[in-house]
Amino acid sequence: MDKNYQLPAIIWLKVTDYMHGWLQYELGGAIRIKSQRVVSVQHLPGAREALRMETTDDIELRPMKVGNSMSGNRKNMLDAGMVLDAGYIEREYGLSLEAMKLFMPIECPKMCLTPNGVLRPWTLDVNLGREQASALQRVIRNAFWQAVEQFNAEYARKMNGAFYPQVDMIEEFCFTTSTPDVYVDAIRREWQRRLKSGQSRHIQPENKEQHVTLADL
Repeated sequence: MDKNYQLPAIIWLKVTDYMHGWLQYELGGAIRIKSQRVVSVQHLPGAREALRMETTDDIELRPMKVGNSMSGNRKNMLDAGMVLDAGYIEREYGLSLEAMKLFMPIECPKMCLTPNGVLRPWTLDVNLGREQASALQRVIRNAFWQAVEQFNAEYARKMNGAFYPQVDMIEEFCFTTSTPDVYVDAIRREWQRRLKSGQSRHIQPENKEQHVTLADL
């Protein structure tokens, strides 16, 4: 962590690997934990509601298996355990070194809600509840694909109506957001699935391959 900053209360949330570059680029702040910027999502639509849901406490480190999130202190403990015996951590907690890389540091508000309905300070022992973690993952997922849609609309305007393969747009998106090229195919597949299923806002009827717009975002 940078010495000039005090670490805020955080949780570590499991996030799809190809979204990490965009999150760091768009929402990462000045505070770093090792190589990762602490990400601020509280302004995203739905984030405040998710963060106001009931939390849990990781201080007793039970259950052993890690779900979709973990507290700051549990992450520190697992990082230390990985250095000593990665095999033990994988057996006991269900986390390989690669799986650990999916977790990103998310800045939390100052207060959290306990299962008993009591407000208390959000410390490094506090973890998201199961439903809360899923809700926050949805918030991030929706924001990511909205960003891809916005980027696609801008890319289409830049192309001035000319045809372009969607993979060209995705490659440009990855380059702009410092997302490794290895994720281009995964993003392209999901993006095309969303186009076909109608999850994207608008698809130009004469050429679905070309682009979508964001008139009502």
